[in-house]
Amino acid sequence: MENRTDLALESYENINKTKIDGAKVEINNNTTTVTVFNENGAKELNKPIGKYITYSMPSMISDSDIFNGIINDISLILKDLLPNKISSVLVAGVGNLDITADALGPKSNDYVLATRHLLDNEIFKDFFDVSSVSTGVLGDTGIESAEIIKGVVDTIKPSCVIVIDALSAGSKERLGTTVQLSNTGISPGSGVGNHRYEISKNTLGVPVISIGIPTVLSTAMLSDDDNRPMFVTPREIDKIIEQGSRLIGMAINVSFQKHLSITDILSLVG
Repeated sequence: MENRTDLALESYENINKTKIDGAKVEINNNTTTVTVFNENGAKELNKPIGKYITYSMPSMISDSDIFNGIINDISLILKDLLPNKISSVLVAGVGNLDITADALGPKSNDYVLATRHLLDNEIFKDFFDVSSVSTGVLGDTGIESAEIIKGVVDTIKPSCVIVIDALSAGSKERLGTTVQLSNTGISPGSGVGNHRYEISKNTLGVPVISIGIPTVLSTAMLSDDDNRPMFVTPREIDKIIEQGSRLIGMAINVSFQKHLSITDILSLVG
């Protein structure tokens, strides 16, 4: 049984093919782009049609690792995936604060500069319209994350949604060293065999960009029951979540609040 993975790059690697009809892989320095063109490519990779960009780094354990140009790198990738001429964005953090490895989404929201409530004031006329929401988990709320996000989208009508969620990897080398961005949305929990409602343009009616960092390793081969794979996290998971959430939140801020420096933004979000 193959290890589960949320990373399109690993899905491609697992097939052991040099070429797939309907998918293409491009490598450029620290960035690998997997583009799925048609239904055959989607079937081969078990990923929806769209673009998946994987950014690799040595680690994100120290401040210098994420502030030494990486925030700007992630910001540039995000801007490349965004639709043209958007006027507002909703950032949705998906995950469980009570489980460290699943807390990336809501903790990233702590670093997102929400401005929607300020824009009526002339002082904030240069700010981009950003709002954020953390969905919690079904077991606590009784509401699917997709349903919560859909309700907010229907109310405030953003041009685009950015959804943040922790990912599962099939290789320990990619835990805390990889960021995946995609324009296909997500199915929360899919990497750990716990599929929830899809969060995508199909369900929300607006473009959805997903951002995630692998925080758990699928170890199906270590389980005695193929239907119940094991999932492990690195011992540095607290630091990975802390730094990863800061990296994602700050990259979002840099993408939209172009008149502010990273130092200025940090002073506003803490």
